[in-house]
Amino acid sequence: MGRLGRGKGGWVAMVAGRHPLFFAAVVAACCVLLAERHLAGALGVAAGLGLVGGFLRNWRTGLAWACCGWLAVGVFTWRDAARYAVEASLLHSPGGEMRGRMLRDGKGGGDFWAGPALLLGGRQAGAKVWWQGTGEAPVAGSVVVAYGNFLPLPGMRNPGEFDQAAWLRGLGVAAVFQPSGVKDGVKSEVTTGRWAACGARLRQGFRTAVTAGLDENSQSAQVIRAVVIGELPPDADELVAAFRNSGTLHAFSVSGLHVAMVGTIAWFLLRLAGVPRRWAVLVLLPLVFGYSWLTGNSPPAVRSAWMAAVFLGAFVSRRRPDLLNALGAVLLAATLWDGRLLFQPGVQLSYGVVAAIALGANTAMRLFAWMAKPELYLPLAKMNRRQQAWLWLRQSVAQSLGVSLAAGVGSAPLTAYHFGMVTPISVLAGVIFVPLVFVLLCASLLAVVCYPLAPTVTNWVNRGNAWVADACVFTAEKFAAVPGGHFQVRQESAPFLRVYDLERGAGAACFSDGKDGAILLDCGDPHGFKRRVAPSLRRLGITPDSVVLSHPDGRHLGGGARVWKLFPIRQVLLPVEKSRSPAFRAWAEDAPAAGIETRQARDVRDLPMPDGARLEVLHFPDPLAQNAPADERVAIFRLHWRGWKLLFTSDAGVSTEMAMLDAHQDVSADVIIAGKHEGGAALGDQFLDAVHPQAIVASHSDFPVTEKLDPQTVDYWRSRGIQVIHQGESGGVTVRVDRAGNLRLEGFVDQSVMILKRR
Repeated sequence: MGRLGRGKGGWVAMVAGRHPLFFAAVVAACCVLLAERHLAGALGVAAGLGLVGGFLRNWRTGLAWACCGWLAVGVFTWRDAARYAVEASLLHSPGGEMRGRMLRDGKGGGDFWAGPALLLGGRQAGAKVWWQGTGEAPVAGSVVVAYGNFLPLPGMRNPGEFDQAAWLRGLGVAAVFQPSGVKDGVKSEVTTGRWAACGARLRQGFRTAVTAGLDENSQSAQVIRAVVIGELPPDADELVAAFRNSGTLHAFSVSGLHVAMVGTIAWFLLRLAGVPRRWAVLVLLPLVFGYSWLTGNSPPAVRSAWMAAVFLGAFVSRRRPDLLNALGAVLLAATLWDGRLLFQPGVQLSYGVVAAIALGANTAMRLFAWMAKPELYLPLAKMNRRQQAWLWLRQSVAQSLGVSLAAGVGSAPLTAYHFGMVTPISVLAGVIFVPLVFVLLCASLLAVVCYPLAPTVTNWVNRGNAWVADACVFTAEKFAAVPGGHFQVRQESAPFLRVYDLERGAGAACFSDGKDGAILLDCGDPHGFKRRVAPSLRRLGITPDSVVLSHPDGRHLGGGARVWKLFPIRQVLLPVEKSRSPAFRAWAEDAPAAGIETRQARDVRDLPMPDGARLEVLHFPDPLAQNAPADERVAIFRLHWRGWKLLFTSDAGVSTEMAMLDAHQDVSADVIIAGKHEGGAALGDQFLDAVHPQAIVASHSDFPVTEKLDPQTVDYWRSRGIQVIHQGESGGVTVRVDRAGNLRLEGFVDQSVMILKRR
């Protein structure tokens, strides 16, 4: 009989019998993932899987599976309901003075920071909030006090961007606490206790030791801190892109790979010192959890530390360790404790990759068994050192390829689903990259040990480690450049124009033919470009190669170099020649040095666009008015697309509009896409009469006040028969031309659809 015919349940029953905790955890996890959409269905699936377990094994197994599913669904439902109740209570509370204990170090940029905190005292005591503040970021364990109120979790505003609200809910956070005046620089009162300060000093000392002797801002120091501590370089977008495209970005977070390596290093040293296995385990576990704590107790590191504890605990109890059962024990405990964790992409990838390695590594290694075979008719005892070394190298490569292939196959569906990217080159990259990371970790830990005793030796070690860090970057860049090594799972296939909804009056849009052509029309502010625009474009498989800038305002320039480091920008259209804005000077002066062709709006009449469209330059600012405010130096563009005309006025005011009308410029258009002039006066009656639009897409931001869209203005536009899309309500807006030739405008947040017909 075949393998599947052995016994009542065949091969599946045999595996379930050997790894009972893993299968029970899978049942519980599947039920929780279904419970979010259909509670009754999840309970029914638990019962059905219980019947399957009874058929495959016995009634006890079936009952255990069903109970695990029911219990996991019950705990998940209870915790979810409790969180929603806390969220509703916080959002309806009047606010006031709040005290909270920081659960992690505050993170941020410039003078602004944010982080999770546990509220202390009052009716909200015990609730987790996302605390925002200004000034020096507090450390984990610090107590912060401030007056303020609670805001809803920030949801997605544009297609494809990072869902921060879902991420925060996965952490158990119920609301955002914003101290009064935080946007104006009013600082929270921070008290750091002795133990919290001691912990911060230890973590800071660890951070200092791994890069002592190196330039703080050098590429090698950034890579070492990213790999060892999980500190992602804040402005090294090009560096991060290389690791992302080569499928090795997981090295930039303290994950299971790092914890396993640290455990391996410690295990080797303890065994080398002659420590018995059982005692070695008791020493090893505090080291693993200590490393996790020193690096900030990131969820992947904590999960891996617990998995190591379960796996190595088998040695203490004189049992055979089992990776799948260890994974199952940690996954089952996490699911029964708080099933909301399962909805985080990082959690799914962590457990999924370990399961794929445990289940598929042996099978994958058979594909490379030919590489590991010894020479025929040459016993190992007869081999010389060179031949033995060559055999060991081939066996190690074969094993690495098998593990890398299993991990790559296991992670591919999840990375495609969550991030819209597949990186088949990661299978080969991992074979070289993982040993480099191992060496880098070894050198960094050696530097930490030497730092308090011999600082000079630490400097020597770190300088050598810088070569390893540079080798990691070189490896990532070369594998990222391999044709077909990475590709996007495209979500957009038809031509579209996307008008992004950003904060603080920032503006950005992208026009794409849904294939290979895409142009950015403004890029947003540096934060908005990095956190919203760029992730959205990557997730949707859009790679712009050109940029059109409307005016020299930092909220529209994307930070300059950051844009062309993330995307292969070949040309940029500038509205003016000179400006005091540093970001604009980067476009005007640094972009040509990066091989980007720069053109001036005054020298261009029409610009070819994807999908056969063209961008017409209707107005360019006075080149001599270099000291005028940015909103008075706006270039006006009109997009001609499949018989439709879309007018981009950006942040232009009445003076720009009157200049166009006085020049008897044809400004007619079907849709106006408008920002907000800093003085508030824009889209005057004469201008609207000349444009005669069917619709206006108007930007809105609650802060600053000057960027708010006046409801009376909206009502007036509508009284003129103009349809209005308020981006404060709609979020990002996607514009398409449907098969009937109608213009379709879709709001992302409110799911609104406006269809314009030809006049």
